[in-house]
Amino acid sequence: MNELLNTAPELMLKGSEKGLGGGTITSVVVTGIVVVFIGLILLILFVSIYGKVFDTINKNKAAKAKAEAEAKLKEAAKGEVKPMAPVIRSEQAPPPEVEDGIEEEIVAVIAAAIAAMGAAGGKKLALRSIKTAKGSRSAWASAGIAENTRPF
Repeated sequence: MNELLNTAPELMLKGSEKGLGGGTITSVVVTGIVVVFIGLILLILFVSIYGKVFDTINKNKAAKAKAEAEAKLKEAAKGEVKPMAPVIRSEQAPPPEVEDGIEEEIVAVIAAAIAAMGAAGGKKLALRSIKTAKGSRSAWASAGIAENTRPF
């Protein structure tokens, strides 16, 4: 350990023997820092200009879309309005088509869940059919895919 401490000044002297004085080292360090900051400033300017260009492009697209929508509304206002035929709804929806092998309790639970979703949205939803899903992979294959494709 003492030998290393004793040889450190000698190594520094050898560097100075190569003509690398304090002024040269300082100028190299300052030049490096200046180059790095100039690069960062140019990168910041490039990204901000890039963002402004795409903002103007998006604004132009939005203005065109708005103009097209207004033109369609004006055309629709000029045309005649046809009354729609009244929709006749029965109080109860027809029973759903159920595939063989599905228990009645499962059908009731699915129907109740759909009715609850419709009630939350203010709509009346109907269940038309229930079929079992045909799995293309085994449970082990699905677990392997889930494990290997999950985000880090």
